[in-house]
Amino acid sequence: MSIEILISTTRTLGGATCAVLEQLLGPGFLNIDPPETDAFEVELTNVDAEEWGELIPDDITPVDLGEKIKANKEILRVRVPLRLGHFLLFPGFVVLCRPDDYDEFMGDPRARQIVGRESLELAHAFGAGEIIICGDAATDFLGTEATTWDDLKEVLVEEAIDHQVVTLPG
Repeated sequence: MSIEILISTTRTLGGATCAVLEQLLGPGFLNIDPPETDAFEVELTNVDAEEWGELIPDDITPVDLGEKIKANKEILRVRVPLRLGHFLLFPGFVVLCRPDDYDEFMGDPRARQIVGRESLELAHAFGAGEIIICGDAATDFLGTEATTWDDLKEVLVEEAIDHQVVTLPG
């Protein structure tokens, strides 16, 4: 089971997508490796589960893609590839998905430090006050049983999904 690092955001889906892409193409994150190539495909999914890709920055800029997403209210999910893992963006949520095993992560202090640094950087980038770290089940509930941060925390408890909620000093 991989690791998901979740934060909530007040930005629109288009705004959050633009922010992630501009960071990856610009100064970059310190602890989150960008995609391996300069141009990469961002996947979009709409309410009918139709998927398509946009090539960043060759075919569309992050700002233009953000505006396109804001104009199309049927887009529900954006997937941005990374060297290892990917970002999943939903309305109100930014998720960093890592291929590492959640159970191994829990028992490995070094892995917890790495994930902790990534989590803090992501939270700082979006001004989040809390982080959820869990296995790869949390995104299964986003947009259905969980449309708010509090809904997500409740569903994780109700479904008995191992997770940690980290409140950041603010």
